[in-house]
Amino acid sequence: MSEKPIVAYLTRHTVSNYGSVLQAYATQTALEKLGCSPVCINYYRSDEKPKELVHTLLQCSKWNKNALTRLVYMLTQKPVYSYAGKRFEQYRKIVKVTDREYNCEQDLIDDCPEADVYMTGSDQVWNTITCDKIDPVYFMSFLKDGQKRISYAASFGGSEVKDTDKPVISNLLEKYDSVSVRENSGVKIAGELGINASQVLDPTLLLTKDEWEKIIPKRDCSEKYVLVYQLHPNKNFDKYAKAFAKSKGLKLCRISQCFHHIVRSGKFICCPPVEEFLRYIKNAEYFLTDSFHGTAFAIGLNTQFVDILPKSYSERISSILELIGCENRILKSYDDFSITDNRIDFDEVNRKIETERQKSYDTLRNMIGECLE
Repeated sequence: MSEKPIVAYLTRHTVSNYGSVLQAYATQTALEKLGCSPVCINYYRSDEKPKELVHTLLQCSKWNKNALTRLVYMLTQKPVYSYAGKRFEQYRKIVKVTDREYNCEQDLIDDCPEADVYMTGSDQVWNTITCDKIDPVYFMSFLKDGQKRISYAASFGGSEVKDTDKPVISNLLEKYDSVSVRENSGVKIAGELGINASQVLDPTLLLTKDEWEKIIPKRDCSEKYVLVYQLHPNKNFDKYAKAFAKSKGLKLCRISQCFHHIVRSGKFICCPPVEEFLRYIKNAEYFLTDSFHGTAFAIGLNTQFVDILPKSYSERISSILELIGCENRILKSYDDFSITDNRIDFDEVNRKIETERQKSYDTLRNMIGECLE
């Protein structure tokens, strides 16, 4: 065993998305704080490579109807994914990854990186990905019997899994030494599969406000603004954001990794570096989002926020809001501009998060176990 136990973890770190990059970085940082030597297994499927991703997504898209709609989709979406992919390739350099890139299960079976512990990390690793299929690699299917495997803050994405997937998932999870999940719905799903799971914080909340602020540029920000970080199509969200900013007498700014979102309301900020993304959230007067990690960073950086729940996978956001007693930050009506009149008491929120943070670190430490002794 190495002087510092090596923890090789799997997560969806290559998605061109701020949450994906920063949760991987947070996992890395948390493991280092525990005295581990972490490395992210540089795995992403061949059909998820930047050059292939648009073709893969098209197969499951409503645009896959005929030659004309497919052409329109490719012409409009390929430049967007290509641009974001190049930018986020640079941003991911804050994450330490294996020297080898793995693109399929067989790659990992043939040449598994050496580690003392193998960990399924956070984010929607146990959700169906791309064309509605689970990926057994994120369930450590490539490991041999006896190799230590754990999960930290893994997510099924939604409130249930398909009946056809349940036997496969159950068999794979039975081989884990310990299982922890991110949402309370994940605890329920695991229990239905016969697996005992504990609930822990998303890794982005394992880092304190001070720790995140260390990577945020220290620049004066005299301009006051409402910030939008919107991942899901929702015309009502766009209209609401514009009207909300007007009701507060503030400028509206919008961050997105998709340059075609420039047509939406507000000053458009396309693909800023991850530290700038955090700076914009930290300095916003109000933050409107439909993103789980957007919500997590608003909580962690103590920014007044409003959540507009997406149509699918909203359990992720509801779960963390329930944990901190902020369910009232979920927008119920697009006519409600007073939702922020009762400001969030972040002193109380921070106390709750700190309690859960210590529990989560204890859980992670215990799962790694004797390797840390």
